[in-house]
Amino acid sequence: MHSTVRRAARYALLGAVVAAIAVWLPHIAAAQSTFEQIRRYDSDITIESSGALLVRETIDYEFESTPHHGIFRDIPYRFDYSRKDSTDRVTPIDVLSVQSSDAPDQYETSDFENGSVGYLRIKIGDPDRTITGHHTYVIKYRVQGALNGFRDHDELSWNAVGGNWPVIIDDVTATVHAPSGILQILCVQGATGSSLPCTTATTNENSATFAQDRLFPFWGMTITIAIPKGAVPTPRPVLEERFSLARAFSLDGPTVGGTVALAAVLLGGYAWLFRRFGRDRRFRGFAIDQAFGSPDGEYEITPYFDHTDVPVEFVPPDHLRAGQVGTLVDFAANPLDVTATMIDLAVRKYLVIDEVSSTSRWAKADWKLTKLRKADGDLLPYERKVMDGLFQKREEVQLSDLRYKFATRMRGIEKALMDDAMQRKWFTHRPEQTRLLTVSVGVGVLLAGVALMVVLAAFTSAALLAVPIVLLGLVILFTARLPPARRATGSAALRRVNGFRRFINESEKERARFAEQKQLFSEYLPYAIVFGATERWARAFEGLEAEPPDMSWYRSTMPFNYVLLASALDNFTVSTAGTLTSTPPSASSGSSGFSGGGFSGGGFGGGGGGSW
Repeated sequence: MHSTVRRAARYALLGAVVAAIAVWLPHIAAAQSTFEQIRRYDSDITIESSGALLVRETIDYEFESTPHHGIFRDIPYRFDYSRKDSTDRVTPIDVLSVQSSDAPDQYETSDFENGSVGYLRIKIGDPDRTITGHHTYVIKYRVQGALNGFRDHDELSWNAVGGNWPVIIDDVTATVHAPSGILQILCVQGATGSSLPCTTATTNENSATFAQDRLFPFWGMTITIAIPKGAVPTPRPVLEERFSLARAFSLDGPTVGGTVALAAVLLGGYAWLFRRFGRDRRFRGFAIDQAFGSPDGEYEITPYFDHTDVPVEFVPPDHLRAGQVGTLVDFAANPLDVTATMIDLAVRKYLVIDEVSSTSRWAKADWKLTKLRKADGDLLPYERKVMDGLFQKREEVQLSDLRYKFATRMRGIEKALMDDAMQRKWFTHRPEQTRLLTVSVGVGVLLAGVALMVVLAAFTSAALLAVPIVLLGLVILFTARLPPARRATGSAALRRVNGFRRFINESEKERARFAEQKQLFSEYLPYAIVFGATERWARAFEGLEAEPPDMSWYRSTMPFNYVLLASALDNFTVSTAGTLTSTPPSASSGSSGFSGGGFSGGGFGGGGGGSW
């Protein structure tokens, strides 16, 4: 019976040995395959009176015959302290020097993370030179915040050799110097989690010495030293909060309340400013005063959501022309207003528009413009610019010939249109300048809000306070198209223009007969184009028994038909706007844990390294 038990025990022991060999054989083979090892690894640690550690590591590295540039040393300095509140414990490291008497000792440092641990890498060597054989490196650095405080003592738990070295390490020694006596020591070695004692661990009054004959690849050695209370200032861990959106945008009472209050102040202030400077003015009084001006000239800010009905106007108010109407309606002198002006000039016999017959079904539509008479005193300044820009001392021109040539002239015409509107005192400020200023302010506020949010998120938990600023920037950009405001004179003119728009948009047979009797179809076509009601205006005249209107200003290749004419004019408008604003294409190119000692790997420091 006893022999059976002994036999089983032997088998179990043999199995354990085989398992251990299976676990470590790959590591040993990997190390041997590179013919590398560390002959001696010596650590000298001084606990300074401030509580900081002054560490001096001497590493005798054997490269054998495989060329390498040098070694690197990875030292952990950031550890997961509390998952509950996303806090890390850090032991800041200051590299003081790296020296070697027989190898290049230039170095550079970098940070990286492996899981929840942050490392400082010291990369030693010359990228332009390789070495072989045996070389010694001395690394000196200072560590803060590595001591732990307990009720009756303070303690250092330090990985003199970390478990991340992939080579065999022979002859490991570590010496710790304390400022005022050592109470207790402990040294363990082996794979991470091991509690095997080191070969030797001795102490005298103010220092302790530890040694280990050999460490296999990925084994480490951890030393623990207890010192009396008061030898150093009371150790306190250095803690840093990890970044997270939940932390950065904390929803506690002060941040939420502050955010709401700031949003109310900023958005409320902008609403007041917008109403004060961005809302139209109108004359005080009844509807007639608002349309033609109050006797005393007093005005008020137009209320929000003002939907007062306007009476129908049968003629353009104050003899305004189509381009002027378009500018008044949308605060902008745009290509549609210029195109409507061209048609208006044709109706008034300053030019003729001819459809150009296409010789191919794939050819783009084109029109020929023929000048009938020179610009005279009846033309407004912007109309003169249209005539001069189209013909430039020529008598006729094809629309397609103006492609890539008219854009600069177009900007001059649009400016003249806006100058005309400002001379009529329709707007408080030039719309294009006000919109540009508003967009610039909006972009500036938005960028400032985003920058403040990034800073607050990185260093505090109050990033929520920047949200109202970002929101204000977005609101300013969203409303940038609304300013500026119309003066009371502009609002009065707009009120009457909207009455005339009703006449165009709501045209029925009776109104069409009225217009036909007055020969107004062609005369009002430019306004219908500006109002986007060309087809509606044309359809109102279908079926009338009156003679077709005078269309000598537009020569079509098709028989006259109101709807066909509307379609042709829409095509002309779209083509003209595109042609007159086109610019030459430009060339482009592209290319494109922390815990106390007691097991290996349980302290600060350590880490590992390797060759490169």
